[in-house]
Amino acid sequence: MKIFYEVREINLIDCIADAGTLIRLAFADVADEFHLTPANCANSPAFLSDVDMLDSLRRPGAICFGAFQSDSNVLVGFAAIRPKGCGAYELTRLCVLPEHRHAGLGARLVQAAVQAAKERGTRRMGIGIIAENERLKAWYEGHGFRAMAEREYGHLPFRVCEMEREI
Repeated sequence: MKIFYEVREINLIDCIADAGTLIRLAFADVADEFHLTPANCANSPAFLSDVDMLDSLRRPGAICFGAFQSDSNVLVGFAAIRPKGCGAYELTRLCVLPEHRHAGLGARLVQAAVQAAKERGTRRMGIGIIAENERLKAWYEGHGFRAMAEREYGHLPFRVCEMEREI
């Protein structure tokens, strides 16, 4: 049986418990793969409480998107954009539950985010990912992003690859 999905803008305050659980579950395999723990990377989405998640996404101009399994209206994917400055938006917290991956939901969430940013007059969208995550880097490149720089941040146990795409 084919599963159908819907991607739509959501009000994070109305669904923070579901979104927080989804984000923690979806980022758990990334935390495992790159040996992230609450001790060495407390700000990883895999470890944030609902309150911290909400605080990290509540910024003027931030927009959240959910991917829902149509037959049950269960949240299975998430993404957010927020103004980054210099007329750009940052894509953040893009994730899909492991059992719903490879169904095109990540691409649909990127498309929704790009469209929303475009409607707000921006021309660029950025994202930061774990630089060593070559599979994810290639995926973003397939969606129009290109690596701009790699940076080290003292509070993170990995290098960050900053990627950007024109809108």
